[in-house]
Amino acid sequence: MRQPTKATQPTKETLGDLLVKSLTELRDGIRGRPGKLTMKTVEIPDPPHFDPKAVHQLRDRLGLSQRLFAKLLGISGKLVEAWESGTRTPSPMARRLLEAIARKPSAYVRRRQSVA
Repeated sequence: MRQPTKATQPTKETLGDLLVKSLTELRDGIRGRPGKLTMKTVEIPDPPHFDPKAVHQLRDRLGLSQRLFAKLLGISGKLVEAWESGTRTPSPMARRLLEAIARKPSAYVRRRQSVA
């Protein structure tokens, strides 16, 4: 078994130096000073609203009952019923999922071929 050499094994002093250097770069980046740290601003739009009609149309488009649609979303059938009747509205997280399903339904539901 080879013994680690001093050149390959960091010392406490070099680890400390590396930590101080990294924190200094972070501080400078936050203050807007040029350096190795890259910061970006990202805007994430709000998910689209799904009114009762839109929820029902999506469920119909998938060919699912309220019970199966609820199972797909991981929620109760009562909640799907409440969305479609307008007594409740989908949360932002649910709206993101509904948007993804509406964009590409085949990724979520596969229809079986009818045998004639």
